[in-house]
Amino acid sequence: MRRGVIFDLDGTLVDTSYLHVVAWWEAFRRRRRDVLMVDIHGAIGRADRALIDYLLPDVGEEEAQEISDAHAEAYKPRLDQVRPVPAAGELLKALADRGLTVVVATSAPKDEAERLIAITGAEDAVEVLVHAGDVERSKPHPEPVRQALDKSGIPADQAIMVGDSVWDALAARAAKTGCVGVRSGGIDSESLQDAGAEAVYKDCRDLLYHLEESPLARLLDG
Repeated sequence: MRRGVIFDLDGTLVDTSYLHVVAWWEAFRRRRRDVLMVDIHGAIGRADRALIDYLLPDVGEEEAQEISDAHAEAYKPRLDQVRPVPAAGELLKALADRGLTVVVATSAPKDEAERLIAITGAEDAVEVLVHAGDVERSKPHPEPVRQALDKSGIPADQAIMVGDSVWDALAARAAKTGCVGVRSGGIDSESLQDAGAEAVYKDCRDLLYHLEESPLARLLDG
């Protein structure tokens, strides 16, 4: 029976959460929409349209597309600034070396997701990628996690999601997988645990250091 770990990407494996916050803030400002950065930060992790609808319930289709395009334009130059979260690549490689299937499930488009995974230096450890083009509904809906399970052949009870947002934890809970939270995206431990994370670590390095005591250990021992 296959066992594996499903990783979120932005804020979990690569340090992009606050780059996205600034890019979204600029996009909203271009449309003369005043949205606080703290509110934008709380919505990071959702797909573009879901994030816009969450922050601006009154937005129309045309304006939403303009905001989404403006975000992409503002974020693209920042891709060169992206760095991996400490020990992200080492964690992916360690899990793959221990026989687990490593999956990434992200709301990023395919080309961007592949570029970000490569930044970790562990692209060869990632067996399956679920990106924005693979699903109709983004986290917190369970579809991305279920798609990850289907594509990898991992049963839900043999999978654990690792993510930095409440949306990751809610999606994992709805898909009936385990969930481990990391604070590298800026969300506090209490919020992650309230959403369903079994345990919360500072970042990938902290999780790797405590791997044998973490919820992931039950997959290693399975």
